[in-house]
Amino acid sequence: MFKISRIASLLIFFFIFSSSYAQTYADSLKAAYKTCNDKEKYTVITHLFHLISPHEKDYDYYVEQTKILSDRNLAKPNLTSKQKQFWLLARGDYYLNKAIVLESDNPSTALEMVNKSIPIFTQIKNNRKLADALMGAGTLLRNLGRTPEALEFYYKGLKIYEKDNDKSGVAYAQTIMANVYNDQQKYEVSLGLYKKALAYYSTVKEPTMDDSIALAALYQNIGHYYLLKGKDDIALSYFNNGLAEAKKINYTPVMSPLLEKIARIHFKRKQYDLANQEIQEVLKLDQPEIWKANLYITIGEFCIEQKKFKEAEEFLKKANAIGKEHQDLDTQMYAMDFLNRLYTKTKQFEKALKSLNNYYLMSDSISNDESRNSLKEQQLKYNFEKKELKGKIAQEKKISALKLDAEKKTAAKNNLLIGLSGILLLVLLGGYFYYRNNKQRQAINALEKNQIKQKLLITQMNPHFIFNSIENIQALIYDKKEEEAADYLTKFSILTRQILENSNENYILLSEEVEMIKNYLFIQQLLYNNKFDFTITVEDTIDPETIFLPPMLTQPFIENAIKHGLSNTTENGLVAIHFFLKEAKLFFEVSDNGKGFDTTAKTTNHKSLAMTITKERLINYTKNQDFVVQTANILDKDTNVVGAKVVFEIPYIYEN
Repeated sequence: MFKISRIASLLIFFFIFSSSYAQTYADSLKAAYKTCNDKEKYTVITHLFHLISPHEKDYDYYVEQTKILSDRNLAKPNLTSKQKQFWLLARGDYYLNKAIVLESDNPSTALEMVNKSIPIFTQIKNNRKLADALMGAGTLLRNLGRTPEALEFYYKGLKIYEKDNDKSGVAYAQTIMANVYNDQQKYEVSLGLYKKALAYYSTVKEPTMDDSIALAALYQNIGHYYLLKGKDDIALSYFNNGLAEAKKINYTPVMSPLLEKIARIHFKRKQYDLANQEIQEVLKLDQPEIWKANLYITIGEFCIEQKKFKEAEEFLKKANAIGKEHQDLDTQMYAMDFLNRLYTKTKQFEKALKSLNNYYLMSDSISNDESRNSLKEQQLKYNFEKKELKGKIAQEKKISALKLDAEKKTAAKNNLLIGLSGILLLVLLGGYFYYRNNKQRQAINALEKNQIKQKLLITQMNPHFIFNSIENIQALIYDKKEEEAADYLTKFSILTRQILENSNENYILLSEEVEMIKNYLFIQQLLYNNKFDFTITVEDTIDPETIFLPPMLTQPFIENAIKHGLSNTTENGLVAIHFFLKEAKLFFEVSDNGKGFDTTAKTTNHKSLAMTITKERLINYTKNQDFVVQTANILDKDTNVVGAKVVFEIPYIYEN
């Protein structure tokens, strides 16, 4: 995702000059700055911010000069209202531009700066600056992983743009909202918003630097969509257009990811020389260390594919070190992921196991943070819309009061009638808004409940299972059963990755669920010393590539069959899993050849919770309060118990 901060928007537009002309113009302004009065100096600074990069030392110097100028002039006595507004604007701009300087290395302090500007722009009633500051604060919050809070700021900024008919602002807000949809993997929705914004920015006749940055970044994001879809030629066309725009203004934050993506396409086509050429160009760019870390991971990935394992290890370790220094869990996680692949390929199993364990711990930390934030996100949205409703009610009351005053002046005899009508209108409006507010609260509460239950189940992967798996794999390594260890390590790595990737999905393909079950059962075989075999069958009438179902509904029942159904079995156990259609309904069945339900021991609290939540999820998906999970013992011809089975309906979506 690109990082674009519209908080650098200034009052005076500038045209896109050639690099040499822009530099000459900047030098002239710097010389003129020394002989200007305070007001002229601030005007010169606003010009300079269009011409110099936030990464240059001069940028921070002029930011600090803005503070000195505003502080000195606001301290003067007897300022006129117009003068005070001018220097308050300068102070607000100081906070915004200081945030740009701090954005990469210290986003928390950058956010404090932006938050100081918001009351200033509110006080001087500068809506454009206020909206830009709100969007900038949202972007910083999102970069800090605080997406729920970011959304509240985005909505506020968008409303101001729409109210003022600011087409540029609306296009920028569309871009930001598209980024959020992109994070949620709603790529079709984000593409539509990106193209709407592109339609605006590509027709601007006299673009500012911010307009050019936005255009380059939009080309990058649209190209990324087509890259994910495997349409490399279309993606490359968008990337090249974006790179051309970014190079016009020498804007590194967009040039860097574009060159990396172009290199990725060349590498995919086995054009290694071209890919390396693009990578070397990115390495020459002046950019923050954390961006370089992501590039090192890409280089490590390329080296693994070319079997340059020593170089790959060096780059991936370097990326991980930068991730640790900046406390960036995503960077560390991806570095560990590729280190795990590297060590597995080179049969360094102990290192592979260690990197996999670190990958899981970091991924789990990120997933837990998202789970804890889920409730807060919904509550913030609810609170925001509740405030909007209160504002509407207050506005309606004000309008009604004005109408009553007007009627009093023109027709006193109708006062009573108008008053009663106004009261009735307020009652109806109040009732309407109360009803709508109440329905909204109920819907949000239901959504919160369902999402939290799903998170609880999907993150239910038993820590004992994880650590027991790792210990068993470690034992195989110590017993020098390297091939078997490598096999199980690969399956465990795949299973962990599948669970983490599916943790935020409402529906996944049946084929993906079957693959996850298969890997899960392979690991369980290892845990239970191969005392059982398993079969997984999908009815011939079912196409696993067109059926979507909620993830991990089946896992608690499969684990129950192994842990309790086969508890008295030491060998020749069997777990049979069957997906079948009956009367256009999809059913799941798991059976075992164990002791049956009559002697099943009580499950642990942990697994009881998992089974309970799973049943509640099934009820919520099917909207059937009478939903039943069918259980029965399997009997032989002499009515002896020879096993047990569990059958239940799974809600699904069919996609042709």
